Amino acid sequence: MFAKKNLIAVAALATLAVSAQAQSSVTLYGNLDVAVAHTKNVGFTDNSVTGVESSILTESFFGLKGQEDLGGGLKAVFKLESFVNVDTGSVDGNFWGKNAYIGLAGDFGTVKLGNQESLFKTAQAAYNPFGTSVLSPVLTLSGIAGGVVSALSGSDASNLFGSWQNAIGYESNNYGGLTFAAQHSAREGNSGNVNGGATAASVNYSAGALGLSAVYGDVRSTSTAEAADLRQRAWLLGASYDFGVAKGFAQYGQDKFSDDLGSATAKAWQIGAIVPVTQAGGVHVAYGQVKLEDVKVKQFSLAYHHSLSKRTSAYAGLTTIDADADENQTTVAVGVRHAF
Repeated sequence: MFAKKNLIAVAALATLAVSAQAQSSVTLYGNLDVAVAHTKNVGFTDNSVTGVESSILTESFFGLKGQEDLGGGLKAVFKLESFVNVDTGSVDGNFWGKNAYIGLAGDFGTVKLGNQESLFKTAQAAYNPFGTSVLSPVLTLSGIAGGVVSALSGSDASNLFGSWQNAIGYESNNYGGLTFAAQHSAREGNSGNVNGGATAASVNYSAGALGLSAVYGDVRSTSTAEAADLRQRAWLLGASYDFGVAKGFAQYGQDKFSDDLGSATAKAWQIGAIVPVTQAGGVHVAYGQVKLEDVKVKQFSLAYHHSLSKRTSAYAGLTTIDADADENQTTVAVGVRHAF
């Protein structure tokens, strides 16, 4: 009798556990990317550096994400993600600097509150053979343009391709390949320089081999740690098409910087492709440039990426940046990545 009662109790607990697992879940995941890299003419000087570097081909990070079924088609969702420097074991900036949000999802779409990757970053990554790595011309060159403007104006430009703090975001469901999103980083300052205050919206379309994207943003600052005098009004267009033998990518965008002293507009574009050469490997290539007034900077990137298993791969690549200096800055790297 006692044994029978124990069996009934165990069966009941197992049923509850299965039910709870079906209603909620938490997943640990991430990506680790590290390489031996040699950079010649660092900062367009005669200096050269050889070392172990993190996040050459892909971002290194780890995260937790989960959801809970609230009933009636409503779900609670959350995501926590942290960048990792695999070469040193350190973390850049805030610990959960990549993403840290909670939200609700349902027939209306998904609403999220907290630190979130910007719509510019997600669009840039989707229409780019190098995603969010340093080999991406649009990402790297836009950062250079922002640095030039900051140096000339004496005010820090916000990072359009980073994460937006104190943000509320919305993502629609998929309507026949069409999705749209909006994002706002709340202003948390009332005098002097502006802390926070950024708004963006995007539209994406995907149908078979074709993908299209458009993003627009009006940005002052995306972090409570930044105080920005500069205002940025930016837009970015993206397109991709899978031809079978290769997948092509193209992007074009502008970023207008303005303050009380005047304005300047950075114009950036890139084209690229991923070309499968074996069942396990492919060639990634991209070329792009940014023009800011009379300053023009160009970047060319090339890499071979080879899968060793479902989650582990090796790669070799190079990137060169031409800023009309005496010599280009060139990086050559050989690395490995593991996704989990």
